[in-house]
Amino acid sequence: MRSTLSTQMLSAMHAESSGEVVLPLVKLTQDGWDQSICIVPNWEPVAHLGETYLPLAFRIGLPDEEAEGVPVLNWVADNVDRRLVEALRTVTGAVSARIVWVLASSPDHIEVGPLEMEMRAVQYNAQQISGTLGVEPILEAQFGHLVMNPKNTPALF
Repeated sequence: MRSTLSTQMLSAMHAESSGEVVLPLVKLTQDGWDQSICIVPNWEPVAHLGETYLPLAFRIGLPDEEAEGVPVLNWVADNVDRRLVEALRTVTGAVSARIVWVLASSPDHIEVGPLEMEMRAVQYNAQQISGTLGVEPILEAQFGHLVMNPKNTPALF
């Protein structure tokens, strides 16, 4: 998952203080929705590659880079805009999420990502919305046409 960071990002990370802001841009899509939901934890909208990401107070982190396990991201958003909850209530299938991290000064240059994730779970109440995002279930799909089970390969079991 590691990527090559720009010199601007590296100098901001290593500086004692910096005016740079790292922003995660999250795009949620689902087949039943009229349009995708694009959000950014910023006080003003951010234009990224022709799309406008609307402000919403939320936190999301990078997944762990462990050798074992499937990467999972946890996220928490303030439930101040009821449009997100209304959209989540109409979900009939999987919700896809595309996440990139950019610098506020250069939002068209992707520093980390894109991560193509799938919303696994979501909970909400009057104050906040929270959930988990995981990799698409391609890791759970069968590879090839043969299946190894006790019936056709008894020596393995």
